[in-house]
This record gives sequence, C-alpha cells and structure tokens, in this order.
Amino acid sequence: MTKALLDTNIIIHRENFRVSNYNIGHLYRWLDKLHYTKVIHPYSVQEIEKYKSKTVQKNFSVKLEAYEHIKVVSEPTDDFLKNFAGQDKTVNDKIDNALLFYVYSGKADILITEDKRILSKAQKIGIRDKVLSINQFIVNATETNPTLVDYQMLAVKKELFGNIDLSASFFDSFKEGYKEFTTWFNKKSEEEAYVCKDDKGDILGFLYLKTEDPNENYDNIAPKFDRKLRLKVGTFKVLSTGFRLGERFIKIIFDNAIQYGVEEIYLTMFEDREELQILSELLIRWGFFKHGKKTTVNGEETVFVKKLGHYDNSLTVKENFPSILYNKQKFILPIYPKFHTTLLPDSKLNTENEVNFLGREAHKYALQKVYISWTFERNINKGDIILFYRIGDSSNKKYSSVITTLGVITDVIFDLKSKEELFKACQNRTVFSQKDLTEFSKKLKNLTIIKFVYAKKLTKRPTLNFLWENKILNFPNGARPFTKITDSQFESILKESQTDIKFIRG
Repeated sequence: MTKALLDTNIIIHRENFRVSNYNIGHLYRWLDKLHYTKVIHPYSVQEIEKYKSKTVQKNFSVKLEAYEHIKVVSEPTDDFLKNFAGQDKTVNDKIDNALLFYVYSGKADILITEDKRILSKAQKIGIRDKVLSINQFIVNATETNPTLVDYQMLAVKKELFGNIDLSASFFDSFKEGYKEFTTWFNKKSEEEAYVCKDDKGDILGFLYLKTEDPNENYDNIAPKFDRKLRLKVGTFKVLSTGFRLGERFIKIIFDNAIQYGVEEIYLTMFEDREELQILSELLIRWGFFKHGKKTTVNGEETVFVKKLGHYDNSLTVKENFPSILYNKQKFILPIYPKFHTTLLPDSKLNTENEVNFLGREAHKYALQKVYISWTFERNINKGDIILFYRIGDSSNKKYSSVITTLGVITDVIFDLKSKEELFKACQNRTVFSQKDLTEFSKKLKNLTIIKFVYAKKLTKRPTLNFLWENKILNFPNGARPFTKITDSQFESILKESQTDIKFIRG
C-alpha cells in the first residue's frame, strides 16, 4: 500500500467551501489514479479543530473520514531534531517536524505540502525527493505515467472573449479577487485572449495582453513608472498540469513583446494564494522582478516588471531572455527527424503531419528544453547560440536537411555521476522516455546535457546544399554535433533564412 501524507494546508484547501487552489483537484485525481492511500496526521486534525466556526468544524469532521488517520504518533528523535537546532521556535515547527519524521522514518512514501519551510527542511535532511509541492507531484505523475493523462491534446489558441465561457470554474478566483471582473470581461467581448483547453473543453490556462503607450496613467503604481512603451499582462492564470503550460504562456508573452517592440513587460497580481505564489516564482525565474505596489479598490497588488532591450550580466541567461548576447560562440546541432518536431513543435516543417503538433509530452510545452549529446566537445558555455539542423531523408539529403531553429544555451552539465542526476536534469524537458534515460545512465561517460531556451524558428530554412555552397559545411558531409561556425557564417545563414532576430551587441 502506497501512502501519501497530506499536510494540513492541502486538506484545508481540498475540503474548504471556497477552494482557493484549483490545482488541488488535479492532485487528488492523480492520487486516486496511482492508488495512493491519503493519510492525515493527528496534528493536522488538531489544527483543523482550532477553526472558530462550528459549522466549518462539523463539515470538516465528516469529510476527514475519507482519509486514513495515523493512530500511533512517533515523536521525532533527538538525532532527527538536531538537524533543525536553533531554528524551531513555534508550535507549527513541532507539527512540521512530526510530519517530516513520519516520512523520514519510512511510514509514508511521500508528503505533499505547499509549505516552503517544510520543503526547505526536507532538502536539509535529504528527503526532498519524497516531500513534494502539488505542482512537483503532478509533474512527476505525468512524466512517469503518460498513459494515464486525461487529455490527448492541449493547444493554446486565440479566442474572442465573447466565445469564452465566463461561468467556467476556472474564472472563480478572478471573480473573488476582482469585484469588477465580470463587467470587465463582458466589455472585452470583441477582443482576443490566449486560451488553453484540454480535449474535454476545460480551460487550463488564460492570458490577456495589452500594449500601453508612454502616456498611460500609472498614478496608482508606486514607485511610479517612467514613460515607456509597455506590454501589460492583463490577466494570466495557468493550472498545474505537469505540462509546463506556464512556460508556454511565458513564450507567448515574450513573442508579443518582441513583435510590438516594447521596452518593458509588467503585470500586477495579489500573492495571497498558493497558485499565485507559484505564478510569482515562475515570473521571477524568467527575469521579472518586484517593482512595487498598485493600489486598487480590491486591495494592494504586487507589480512585476521585466526590462527588455539590454543585457544584465548579473542575471542568468534565462533571466535575461528574450535578450540574447551576440558576442558568443555559435554552433550547429543536428537532430533526427523523429525527435525534431516533438522537441521543437513550433519549428515543424510544412510537410509534417499536424496531428502530433501538441500532444501529451510535457517537453513540447517547455520554453527551456534539454538536448542530450555524447560529444567530446567541452568548450561549450552558457549564452552560446545554437542552430538546430534537422537531418533529412537519405534519398534527397542536400535539400531535405535544413536549419530550422535558433536557441540559446542556459546550462551545460558534464560528468554526471548517477541516473538520479540524469533524471533530475532532464525531467519533462527532453524527448527521451524514462526507459531511454535509464539506458543512457549505463554509459554516462562523455554524456553532455545541454539546457537551452527555444528562441525562434527560422522563416526560411537554409538547406544542406546552401551550407555546402557557402563553405559552412564540407561536402559531402552533414553537420556533426557542435559544429562551430564563425560570425560571418552565422550572418550568412540568418540572411538566407530571411529571419530578423535582434541581438544585444557589445
């Protein structure tokens, strides 16, 4: 029997009258699919019983019968508690330690929590792989059990507000947080938003964007904005599905920012719910920072800003993206046709079947992806630019082999020591299955993990014949892994591709 111990915050959100984290439903469905026994700790029951409302207590007492209750409480040992000496000061710390010890001592297989302090403690005592947030559990579940995913296809599409079902439960959190949301939504009936639905029609993600000119009034934002052309992320929400939909939407935001030539992107949101904290963390990973506050009739929102058009060397390649430094090494990377479109779906060829454009594989939606190579090349660095070369059919290779995509390397990992390191580096970002990765782990010598950001598909695809004619590759050979090219060769490829990409030079 596989046991999942659920923290108090998970149970409260699940059983409350007003669910404030809509990812809870996905979590419980996966727990049931994978036949986990849902376990509750007596300390969690005691916390719930402290609710002042007798009605809430009564309703919870009935609902908690659906969980397995721990009958024998094992108090943490002194050796266990030494790990947190000096940092435990409250009753909550005692409860956190009891839950962690239950998993640490092997009495439950996993603990699911949204408490960052518990997650941090789990890292310290070496059981972080057994103590998971909701999103981490769902990601792991979809990665290891793809055949159990409810939906066959996800796609992000533009839709008119007027054609979107405002009564969907997806929008309940907006209605609760913003008094004017329904009125605002209805007034937008002729405008477009980006919507992601599963094949049952349920909404999993929503994004509305708006450009604002330098004369926009920002009196309710402090510190006040300078005059700039901006892209406002007006409404943004993504449910945890294990499919990295958040990154898919981040890519759409960046693409729009580039298209309209804005100097900054910004959005405002509350941070009082776990789902919003998860969104906040996603934004920060991609280079947004907390600028200040916006005061409205609904309360005080945090203002997030991302600057464009320059490169900050104190930030990572990922945090700077979509700004890309030009003065970096440039490589051509070959990729087989069977892997090309599944890793780079936006760069599919016109001759390829559209059915599998977006399917049940999480790496298709990720903005940061993983390329695996056994190259002996070690002079590969963060920020280096890569051009993906789709290997063509053997019968007509000089025209069917084409360069399709530009990416930027964010991380390079050499000298992996174990299967666990390989799995951690690749999770949900590579075309290879867990079975493939297990085989790779048997020959880790010279294996290189390249994490890269998908930057842009090329408008026209330079062929192998073009590369031969321009002495970029030597006839009759194709590209080898990490074929290094000069700046002039790179410019020649871009010119042939008729693709406009703005780099940060200097």
